Amino acid sequence: MPHKKREYILYSFYDRTGIERHLEQMAAKGWMLEKMGRSFWTYHRMEPRAMHFSIVYFAPASEFDCTPGEEQQTFQDYCAEAGWTLAASWSQMLIFASDAEAPTPIETDAAVQVETVHQAMKKNFLLSYGLLLALSLFQFVRNLSDLWHHPTDTLANPAGLSSLALWLLLALLCATEIASYFLWRRKARRIADEEGRFTPTRGHRRLRLAYELLTTACLISLFFSLSTRFSLLLVGVLVVVIALQGLLAGLRYLLRRTGWTTEVNRLVTQILSFLVAFAVIGGVYWGAVRLMRDTPWRETYTWQGDKYDVHPIGLPLTLEDLMGQPYEHISRDRLDARTYFLSRLSCREVIGQPQKQITLYYSVTDIRRPWLRDTVIRDYLENTDLVGYIGTHKLTIHRSWEPEDPAAWGADAAYRRYYIDDENGHRKPVNTYLLFYGDRIVELTLPDEPTNAQRAVVRATLYPGA
Repeated sequence: MPHKKREYILYSFYDRTGIERHLEQMAAKGWMLEKMGRSFWTYHRMEPRAMHFSIVYFAPASEFDCTPGEEQQTFQDYCAEAGWTLAASWSQMLIFASDAEAPTPIETDAAVQVETVHQAMKKNFLLSYGLLLALSLFQFVRNLSDLWHHPTDTLANPAGLSSLALWLLLALLCATEIASYFLWRRKARRIADEEGRFTPTRGHRRLRLAYELLTTACLISLFFSLSTRFSLLLVGVLVVVIALQGLLAGLRYLLRRTGWTTEVNRLVTQILSFLVAFAVIGGVYWGAVRLMRDTPWRETYTWQGDKYDVHPIGLPLTLEDLMGQPYEHISRDRLDARTYFLSRLSCREVIGQPQKQITLYYSVTDIRRPWLRDTVIRDYLENTDLVGYIGTHKLTIHRSWEPEDPAAWGADAAYRRYYIDDENGHRKPVNTYLLFYGDRIVELTLPDEPTNAQRAVVRATLYPGA
């Protein structure tokens, strides 16, 4: 039979009533609170019995304190004389326990109780949740803007959709927590002044649980939507984040045990937190760049200063299929993405030759929801310009799709890309084509203008069986 138990906590920091009730139920089951953390509480086994718990918010306290301050120690001694023993504490929250049948209340002035809760919330909760709300709203609006201006790219990107959902969920959670606290405080202050009693708090455990479950669902959906290499990157990121958070928690605990002052512990913890965040962000960026440019487990060799694959991966359509001849020096990349709305396969092949490289690029987008067809087609045909920045200078390259005979491609519709010279309006064609086959859209860039035979190969390969 285990003598220790850890519990994942979903209570709001100010939910005094809910926490006290929960601890009384745990004591009745034979579990006594021993240690508190941000997300997990630790219990030890005892004989089941009825106990009373009282939460006091002591604003001068801090999670960085090595030992209770003089004022807090005096307060704890006062509580001990009244029959209350400190069970555990975290930050400004002190939890006292008593097995007396009717213990003397620690706090009796409702107005003071409401004010102590508010002082602790200002120090430990409101600022951090406010900043998190602002950040999540900023990121959500940013992702929503991408969806509005480039719907196809966003709807075909499981990471983008998951990010949009996660930032929205986080914003809703923060907004609900902050709003519900202030609504409770306004009501509690009024009742304390008029009736002299403390208003029970009410947390949002179901909302927090729903947030945790939906977040997990988004991450699982993202994992199964990405290609193998990016799924492994996602798993690696989560493992690293969890490990670094555990390391950071251990360092905070070690600092408290060493006897340093609260100010030193806070400063060191903040520096370490910054370094951990920097390491995570830098590691994710480095890993993503490596996966995009050079897969670590991919065996390559160098020829004429460029890297090529020892064992090229398979692609649906290759330059060998189009040209009818084999090639020796080949580099290939393939990226699969799938969401509820769209699926997209992006392929790139580079062939090394003595004079120059030749490149084949294509993406195949399948519309999985018919009601999106008009939106996706309009996005492809209208959002054609390239926009970038050189320093603060905005640079726009104007491009357009011009129709060409779809029969040669065996398509429902076909377009060729033209670059537009802003000075004289001259249009220059390039070998990039946009082909529509039912609910499949193919964007194809070839090294040279295709022959009819090559068009037939494209049709037979990228839209077979129709």
